[in-house]
Amino acid sequence: MIMLARLSLFPIALLQFSIPILPQLGLGQDIGTRALKDGIPPELPPGIFFAIWGMIFLAYLVYAVKAVIRPNHLSDALALPLALAGTGNVVWMIAAQMVGSVTLNALILGPLLASAWWAAWILDRAGGFNQTANRLVLCLLVGLLSGWLTVAVGISLPPVLRALMDFQPTDHVWLSFWTVMLPAAGLAVGFSQFVSRSLWYFVALVWGLSGIVVNTWFRLELHALSIAGTAMIILILFIRGRYPSRTTRPQLS
Repeated sequence: MIMLARLSLFPIALLQFSIPILPQLGLGQDIGTRALKDGIPPELPPGIFFAIWGMIFLAYLVYAVKAVIRPNHLSDALALPLALAGTGNVVWMIAAQMVGSVTLNALILGPLLASAWWAAWILDRAGGFNQTANRLVLCLLVGLLSGWLTVAVGISLPPVLRALMDFQPTDHVWLSFWTVMLPAAGLAVGFSQFVSRSLWYFVALVWGLSGIVVNTWFRLELHALSIAGTAMIILILFIRGRYPSRTTRPQLS
């Protein structure tokens, strides 16, 4: 199983770079275009914030190459959860571009997030960052992926709610806002307390939530939502700093 997962990493890495260009070839519709077809929703960060995927994909590619060429115990331990996370991401991108079902998109993100958190837990148990370049790549990949997927799960919920209740993106904006923020905050606290001490997780999380603040302030001019979003980010960071993680870090044997 580990060998299969290890060998699948490189093709998955290439697919993650390739799938987003399919709409340019006439296959499916761009994810951003779908998201904005009925107007700008309050939970959607501006496009620049999604550039974090480029860093994640690049780190994934570097890890995949090194895992195949020079495997070690930790790279093998991470191979299965990261192969599952990468596969889930490919499936999510295809579904989002080809099908466009907000419910299906949200359902796919669940196991995708679980796989990324599994990898984060393994890496934390291995000691986290150990001042080496290899471990930096792993910490970047796992932390950014886990943090950004936490935001993605939150962002995926308001469209499902609006579809069920027949709302438009600009209807009941406070409800959409809290449907993102409360789950994201709860997941962030759970991650820091029980999964990993990763700081890169919070870099990605704050980046994504800041995108919501920027969206509501500048694009929608919903300043009260922006202020509330900023307060939530500060609260999440306060909890992260105030309450130490309950995770332990015995070295992988």
